[in-house]
Amino acid sequence: MEATHQTIDWNSSDILIQIAQHLQNPLTSIIEANERAKQIKNNEKPENVSEIIFSNSQEISRLIKEVTDIARSRSIQVSKKQQPIIFDIYNANPKVKHLCKEAIQPKSISITDHHWLVNFETEVFDEIKSSQVNLQDLSYKLAISERQLHRKIKNLLHLTPNKYIRILKLHKAKELLSKFMYNTVSEVAYAVGYYDTHYFSKLFFQHYGITPKEFIFSHK
Repeated sequence: MEATHQTIDWNSSDILIQIAQHLQNPLTSIIEANERAKQIKNNEKPENVSEIIFSNSQEISRLIKEVTDIARSRSIQVSKKQQPIIFDIYNANPKVKHLCKEAIQPKSISITDHHWLVNFETEVFDEIKSSQVNLQDLSYKLAISERQLHRKIKNLLHLTPNKYIRILKLHKAKELLSKFMYNTVSEVAYAVGYYDTHYFSKLFFQHYGITPKEFIFSHK
């Protein structure tokens, strides 16, 4: 049986079944050809068997390459689409780099952990108006113990959860200030969970080297 070029519908819900079926046909042909090779008849040329095996092996190789290329492509797309904000903040802010015990290495962090960090950030931003994000509640939402939460963030980002949350809060505050979403610094501070404006301004200055008021004037 000669191999036939088979395409996979990547949008189908039964994609795994398709892949298995597409691989099954050429594999069956190779097995049958091998069996015939063991019992060659006088009227059958050995090269015919070799051609069948080669042709179907090529088809299997093509299918495997197609699956691998598509999987790799989609993984890259997902990782770019769901990039944790902390990576951009880290690269843009030397003070954040100084907060980390070691350098953050995004390429050494798995796609699964990328997604986990994105989920963490989403939960923090959803609760950003709280004066103190409850780590126990956060752990529950992320289906992880509080102890594991501390360990995971430490291993991935070399930060404590509270420092990570503070970085995200101040990043959000900077966004609000740059877009003039509120009329006063106090309103921005409240919007990101800081009810002491003086303390908020102090943290903002430590983080960006400029006060919130100076930041606003610099963007007018």
